[in-house]
Amino acid sequence: MSVFRPLAFATALIPLFGTAVLAETETLRVRNRSGVDLVRLFASPVTDQYWRDDLLGEYVVPSGSNADVTIRNVSECLYDLLMMFSDGAVVPDRVDVCAAESYTIQP
Repeated sequence: MSVFRPLAFATALIPLFGTAVLAETETLRVRNRSGVDLVRLFASPVTDQYWRDDLLGEYVVPSGSNADVTIRNVSECLYDLLMMFSDGAVVPDRVDVCAAESYTIQP
């Protein structure tokens, strides 16, 4: 009977640590080739109902420039993007943050 207790304890811990192990951090190089400055960039898993924080913060990505953005607590790979530009344009898109190393914004 005492042989099964450690096994039962270890099995009980799998759900607790399984989520933490799966949540990762992904870095995505955003290449702005749109011709307009990118002023805000939101990314949320496709299953989320609401947008997460602006990944750029105070930073603006001028057209022709690149920026590395960090997406934390990634537990699924497919993300919706919402990009806001200095000319007022708002552009949605979708990206697999686990597979893509970069994302290019084009006109």
